[in-house]
Amino acid sequence: MCSCGICGTSIYELAPVSTQLSLCSGALDATNGIVELKEHMFVVSTKDGGSRDWLLDLPAWEMYRQDPSGSLEPGKTYGVQKPATSDTTAGDVLYCSCHCKGVQFNITRPGPRSSMLHSPWPDLLMPYFENACDNSADVKWWIRGGGTKYLAGTCACNSCRRGSGYDIQCWAFVPKVNIQKTNGDPMDFDLPTLKRYTISKGAYREFCGKCGAVVFWHCDERPDLVDVSVGLLNARSGARAEEWLEWWTGRVSFQELAQNKPLIEKLAAGLKDWAHSKAVDGLSKG
Repeated sequence: MCSCGICGTSIYELAPVSTQLSLCSGALDATNGIVELKEHMFVVSTKDGGSRDWLLDLPAWEMYRQDPSGSLEPGKTYGVQKPATSDTTAGDVLYCSCHCKGVQFNITRPGPRSSMLHSPWPDLLMPYFENACDNSADVKWWIRGGGTKYLAGTCACNSCRRGSGYDIQCWAFVPKVNIQKTNGDPMDFDLPTLKRYTISKGAYREFCGKCGAVVFWHCDERPDLVDVSVGLLNARSGARAEEWLEWWTGRVSFQELAQNKPLIEKLAAGLKDWAHSKAVDGLSKG
């Protein structure tokens, strides 16, 4: 993967067995008439399906697509089928890392100190264009699952798109007191390959300077609450880490500003369908 050494944006990938570049669509200045959403790849490696379950009207491959000329059936997974995920057990510490392991840290379960901070509402829950975000009632919106999980959601803002190189960025909202170095020390953003990019005054993004992985987003307005890139979480259940996270399905953050509107509209609808299917499944099991 080729990424920017200053801001960390992923630009393109050149596979070892191919001379064809795979461009990161989020790094493009425009996608209309250029980018078309066709299929998912590497579904099995997610364990739980990842975002494939939010965009079910697309075919999916276990790894790379094997037959570029063949027609594919929407909603079907080709190659090795994803295994049923039954291991949702979880302890009190979750190990997180980037691809090259230059950035490693742990997340701990919410505790009394996790609520001893204040944060305005995020656009994920209260769209900024129609609501005040000051959270005057001091709701601890990041704590979920009866005090055992953190809120997570998807974002389509231009800052995240340009900062990651992808149209969709998944964040978990975690208090800084619950992010620790692997030796147990408090997180001070001083990790071997972690680099910081100042997005704007008082807003920061951290990424791995070696492999380019998006790691953190945080700001001076809420210094004690950190956005953690969900892709770094090594949860037993899979990429969505549902034993640790509760996903917001009501909207995609900043979906009104999305560059690739067809994709984000599909995602917003798919999140709602996924929430409905989980609710129905829960009723049937109950």
